[in-house]
Amino acid sequence: MRLERIILKSFGCFDRRDFDLSDGVNLIFGPNFSGKSTLVNAIFFALTGKPIVPKVGLPAMAQSGASSGTAGLSFRNGEHSYQLFRSTQGEVQLRQKEDDEKWRILFTGKRSADEDLRQKFHFSYHQLAAATFLREGEIFEFLARQPADRRDVLHALLGIDRLMEVRQRFLEGRRIARREEKRIQDHQRSMRVTTVKNHREEIERTEAELKNLEGQYELLTGEGSQSGDAALVTELTQAQERFQKEIDGLIQERATVLRGFTDVDHLRTSIKEIEAATASAGGLEKGRDELIQRIGSLNSQVHTLATECETLRQLIDSDHGHCPTCHQPVQQKIIESILAEKEAGKASSQRELETQQKTLDKQTENINALRGLKQRHQLMQGKVEQLERIEKQLAKLQREFDGVASRLGALQPTPPPQTSPGSDALADPTQLAEQRRQLKYRIDSLRRQLDRLNREEAVIAHKLEELHRTQHQANQILRTRLSFELACDGVDKTIASLQQTILQPAEKEIQRWLERMDLTRFSQIDLKSQHLLPSLNVEGVERNLMLLSGSEKMMLYLCFKAALSEALGTLGFFVFDDPTLHLDPDRRGAMIDFIQQLAEEHQVIVTSNDPEVRAGLPDAHLIETMPHTSHV
Repeated sequence: MRLERIILKSFGCFDRRDFDLSDGVNLIFGPNFSGKSTLVNAIFFALTGKPIVPKVGLPAMAQSGASSGTAGLSFRNGEHSYQLFRSTQGEVQLRQKEDDEKWRILFTGKRSADEDLRQKFHFSYHQLAAATFLREGEIFEFLARQPADRRDVLHALLGIDRLMEVRQRFLEGRRIARREEKRIQDHQRSMRVTTVKNHREEIERTEAELKNLEGQYELLTGEGSQSGDAALVTELTQAQERFQKEIDGLIQERATVLRGFTDVDHLRTSIKEIEAATASAGGLEKGRDELIQRIGSLNSQVHTLATECETLRQLIDSDHGHCPTCHQPVQQKIIESILAEKEAGKASSQRELETQQKTLDKQTENINALRGLKQRHQLMQGKVEQLERIEKQLAKLQREFDGVASRLGALQPTPPPQTSPGSDALADPTQLAEQRRQLKYRIDSLRRQLDRLNREEAVIAHKLEELHRTQHQANQILRTRLSFELACDGVDKTIASLQQTILQPAEKEIQRWLERMDLTRFSQIDLKSQHLLPSLNVEGVERNLMLLSGSEKMMLYLCFKAALSEALGTLGFFVFDDPTLHLDPDRRGAMIDFIQQLAEEHQVIVTSNDPEVRAGLPDAHLIETMPHTSHV
C-alpha cells in the first residue's frame, strides 16, 4: 500500500487542506502546535476509525466549532487507486478509481468498516498500532502495559482471537465438567453402603429362629385338638405354594438375564475375553493423542509453506529483483526453483496430513468400538451380580421350601397323649398357656425385627442401584472432561505453533536491524516470554528493558516495529511521530540513518521540528506546517 494524499476537512487545526505524499521519506516539518501530530492522527483515523491516542472521543478530533470533521486518504494498493473518508460522526466511504478516471463508491454509510477493510486490504487496527505507527510517548505506555494487555494485543496481531474464544469455551466446558464430576463424587460418597453383608446374615438368622419358634408354638397349640393339625397343614400347604411361585419367578428372571448365554460360566468367559481385548487396546488413546499432535504440527507446517509460497509468488510477480529477507539480488529462475521446491514440500506435507487424518479417523473408530466394549463389559458385570443375587435367593427359597415339605411329611394325626402320674405338671393348662404366651411374644418381636431388617435391606438395594447409576454418570462426565482437556490442549498447541511461526522470524528480523544500526551487543531477542515485550540477552546476561537508556529504548522499539511489520506482512509504509525526540546528537544521527535505510524498502512518513533532522534528510519530500498557514 502506498499513501498518496492526506485530505482534511474541519479536522483538528485544519479547515480544508490536502497534503501530497511521495515514495521514500516524507518529512512533516514545523514548530510545535502547527498540526504535525494532527496529520499522523488523520492517517490513523482514516484507516482504523479510531484516534491514535487512546481514550480520546471522536468528536474531540473535529475542528473547534465544527459539528463534524473528516479525514481522508488517497492511496494505491496493487494496481488500483482508492480514496477512503471517515467523519468524526462515524460515516465511512471507500471509493475506487475506474479505468475511465471516474471514482466508483464501493461502500458508504454510518457503520463500522473495519471488517471490510481488513478483508480487502489485509490490515487491522492492532497491526497498524503495533507495527506501522509510532506516536509520541507510545514507547513508555507500551513498557508500562500489564502482561495480560500485551498478551491480548499479541493474540489480536496473530489473528488468534477466535481461537482464544474457542479455547475459553472449552475451558468453561471443562470447568462445568469438573464441577459436575465433584458433585457426583460427593453424591457417591454420601451413598456408600457398608452393611449389606451384616444385614443379610442377620436376616437369615432371624428367619431361622422365627421358623423354629413358630414350629414350637404350633406343637403347643396343636396338643389339645386335632383341628390344630388341619389348620397347620393348610398353612404349610399355602406357604409351600407361595415358595414354589417365588422360585418359578426367580427361575424365569434368571433365564431373562441369561438371554444370549448358556449359563453364568459362559457369561464370565465373555467378560474375560472383553477384558483381554480392552487390555490389548490400552494404547489407543495415547496413540490418538500423538496423532493429533502430529496433525497439528503438519497443519502448521502446511500453513508455513503456503505462506512462503505466497511470498515467493509475490516476489516473482513484483519483479523487484531482491529477496525480502536478506535483500540480496536474486535471479528469477532461482526464485522459481525455490518456489517449486516449497510447492513440492507443501504437497508432500499435505499428502502426509491426509494420510495421518485417515489414520486418526480409523483410530477414532477403534476407540469408539473400545468404548462400546467397555460399556458391554459393565452391562455384563451387572448381569453377573444380578445372577449371583438370584442364585442366593433361589438357594434360600429352596431351603425354606424343603423345610415346609419336611414338616408337611412329618405331620400325621396322633392320638391324644396318655397322662401319667409324673406328667401332671407338664400337662398343666396354666403352664401351657404361659409357654404359648411367651412364644407368641417372642415370635411377634422377631417378626417386627425381620420386617425392619427387610425394609433396611430394600433401602440398601435401592442405594446400590442408585450407586451403579451414579457411577455410570461419573464415567460419562469423566469422558466429557477428558474430551474438553484434549480440545484445550490442541488449541493451546495450535496457538503456540502460530506464535512460533510469526514471532521467531520477527526475532531474527529485529536482530538484523540491530546489526544494521550497529547495536549488535544485544545478542539475543525473545518476544514470546513477555508477550511482545523484547527480552534482552546482552553478552550472555539477561537485561531488563526498563534499565536501557531512553535512546536505546527508542532505537530498539523502532527496530521491533520494523521487524514485526515484516513478520506480519508489511503494508509498505511507516508513520513515525517525532522519533528523534529526546535523543542525543549521536543517537539522532543513528535514527536518521535508520529512517533512510527503512525508506529503501518502504514509504516512511516522519514528523519533526528539529533542524538537524531536516538537514539529515535532504532528499525527503518536505511538508511544512506553520501556525499561520494551518487554516486555509
